[in-house]
Amino acid sequence: MLAGAPVAASEVTDVNFALIATQFNRAERVAKLKRLQRQATRSLMFAGLVLVALHFLFCMAYLLVNLTQQASP
Repeated sequence: MLAGAPVAASEVTDVNFALIATQFNRAERVAKLKRLQRQATRSLMFAGLVLVALHFLFCMAYLLVNLTQQASP
């Protein structure tokens, strides 16, 4: 085929099918990677928000403990 020799139509069909299948597989892999990246971004944002909420709760607990210690004689 590459040397310029005549080829059968079935061989051309097989090569075209292989090229289409390769493009399809690449498109599937790219789509899966993008989904995984979006999911990872969402997970990291959720983890960050949980850490912010925990930090806020610990600060409030620390503030309340300090206020109660100052109020007692």
